[in-house]
Amino acid sequence: MEGRKKYFLIALSLLLLAPSGRSAERPKVGLVLSGGGAKGAAHIPVLKLLDELEFPVDCIAGTSAGGIMGGLYAAGYSGAEIEGIFNAADWNDLFSDRPPRDLQPFFEKRLDGRYQLEFPLRKGIPSTPAGLISGQKFFDLFFSLTFPLAADIDFDELPIPFRCLAVDIVSGRLVILKKGSLARALRATMAIPTLLAPIEWDEFLLVDGGVLNNLPVDVIKDMGADIVIAVDLAGPLSSREDLATAEKILAQTLQSVELEQKKDKLEKVDVLIRPDMKGLSSADYFSPDKMARIREQGEEAARKARPSLLALREKFGLVRRPRVHPKSDARDQKRLLGYTVITGNDKIPASFIVKLFGLKTGSWVNAAEIGLKVNALYALGYFETIQCDIFPGEGDTIDLQLTVRERPRANLRLGLHYNGYHNLVAAAGLYATNFPFPGLRLENELEVAGRTRLFSKISYPTETLDFPVYPLLYLEHRNVPTRLYGGDGQIIADYRDRSFSLGGGLGFLLRKTMNLEIAYEREWMNIRSQPAFFPRDPNLELKADLRKLQLQATIDTLDNLRLPENGLFLRALFEGSYESLGSATAYERAEAWADIYTTFREKNTLRLYGYWGTSRGNLPFYKRLNQGRPETFVGMGYDQLQGDTMKILRGEFRYRFTNFVHFKIMTNVALDFEQRGSEVARSPGALWGAGAGVVLNSPIGPLDLVFSLGSKGVSDPSTLQGAATLELGARF
Repeated sequence: MEGRKKYFLIALSLLLLAPSGRSAERPKVGLVLSGGGAKGAAHIPVLKLLDELEFPVDCIAGTSAGGIMGGLYAAGYSGAEIEGIFNAADWNDLFSDRPPRDLQPFFEKRLDGRYQLEFPLRKGIPSTPAGLISGQKFFDLFFSLTFPLAADIDFDELPIPFRCLAVDIVSGRLVILKKGSLARALRATMAIPTLLAPIEWDEFLLVDGGVLNNLPVDVIKDMGADIVIAVDLAGPLSSREDLATAEKILAQTLQSVELEQKKDKLEKVDVLIRPDMKGLSSADYFSPDKMARIREQGEEAARKARPSLLALREKFGLVRRPRVHPKSDARDQKRLLGYTVITGNDKIPASFIVKLFGLKTGSWVNAAEIGLKVNALYALGYFETIQCDIFPGEGDTIDLQLTVRERPRANLRLGLHYNGYHNLVAAAGLYATNFPFPGLRLENELEVAGRTRLFSKISYPTETLDFPVYPLLYLEHRNVPTRLYGGDGQIIADYRDRSFSLGGGLGFLLRKTMNLEIAYEREWMNIRSQPAFFPRDPNLELKADLRKLQLQATIDTLDNLRLPENGLFLRALFEGSYESLGSATAYERAEAWADIYTTFREKNTLRLYGYWGTSRGNLPFYKRLNQGRPETFVGMGYDQLQGDTMKILRGEFRYRFTNFVHFKIMTNVALDFEQRGSEVARSPGALWGAGAGVVLNSPIGPLDLVFSLGSKGVSDPSTLQGAATLELGARF
């Protein structure tokens, strides 16, 4: 009995002294995940299979998309949770630098979607950015997913030790990231050169690690892995016949280099999982069909790998030990804020940035609240990037470090627009903030080719862009081709709406969505017409000196201007030209319109449009209310719907077939139409129109093609005419 007790105590002592992790006999399992952009979705079924089999993973190394998946898995997310994150991602939004529109100051909202290209001015010279996009939204996402991990954490301290790869483009060397901000590491490993701006990391300037090592088997072996499971997303080489474009030749060249690099690595892989990526590419984020195929191929590859994984588990007795994972909702838990430190700023004082950021020492914060403040700061347009890191503070507090990169104070924006009447119109905008002194805003816009417009404005909304009252001065020159129609729908004249204006007044910012501007304006008209003009009042001056009061009120809650899905845009205008001010003509005109959008069941968008306009006095023909635009009234010609009084109701339904293709139908009616001083004083009935069209959401802006049927003229609304309109590009 004493002997048994002795042996029992010896055995118990050996068990207590043994390491709590994997036993000395069990081999160490390493997981390698390759890069592949959108093809990275194929990693998810493999991660889910490992969870299902409770297969142990002792270390992870990944590159690019594989680095992101591997980093989240190492931080404690399950394969199913990563799948949920991936499925919920809005890729169109992530691959855009446009901040959330509801956070943008009113001045920036007006420019949203107005141009296709933007160039910062450095020392007065337009320059290209470090990448097509800064990648701010990717960093925001990674920060929220890794909160509250400290920015100086050793990646060996994660639930699963982790490494991801990047390339320092200064030295051309491969950099293995194993300590620091996990969010910044994930952003660095995916920084595709020229597409995403590189990431500063100590003395390095980092881009996508796939440039030099897309399948880091050597890294996982250096981490001590005895068994290597690798997921390789490389597609097959294209045939000679398929190598017909520069894009395919370049891709095949890079892949050939990668194949040569992988020869020795693959010999060290115990289980190689290679989904069939034929016909799929790293840029397929925006194609639901191809993304579905990527997932299917990942699932098929995981099914084929199951027997090999089961055999390994059985052979070596591989059992996943319980490990403490951070809760998936940890980023929503509150933390006590200590200090907020600003780095990277040059011209903008740190104290001012902290004030704008708005989170105070001693407040309880979570990832969502910090992200909201970062987005609001970014929406001001002062910064190219804002990266937020967390460090342990005093006691139980956390300190925030905001690393900012300031935008140049001025930028040049370029845009193109086409419509069936003005044809091609090119636009350039030169905008400057805090120049030549803090708080001042300069706006200069030029449109040329199919029509001419020059607009310059100086205002002082202060640096915060939300001061409730601000002064403004502006000038404008217009030279716009315009048509006049007879009551029978025939064009009777073309003329040039030419004028030069100077104005000044006050603006009022009620919120980010509401604005009111009141100004006194002097406008010199210089109308140019055909030699044989239409019959008119012989006393009507085509060269008139107008002195008037202007009022403009706007409410803008639209989610975007290109293809709105939700929100309201409401604008009211008043213009009063008075002889008491020295004006050549006395009149008043007022108009208001509202655009309301709502989307249901994700793909169905309903638009309701309403317009009201009236005038009195001696309103010149060149100041008539004009609703003759495809976006306001279909079924009639461009500029055809001009009058002194009218009301419009319009309903429109748009269906999003794909992210690229939308179909729509619409109908509208104009009531109480009146045109004084012409052959038709009042339309004998309602003017109407209906149409159908297709919208292609192209990279340069929506291509909007509409076929419609409507009233031919205001004197005979029941006579029908057909119309086709095409608009393409930026909205200006």
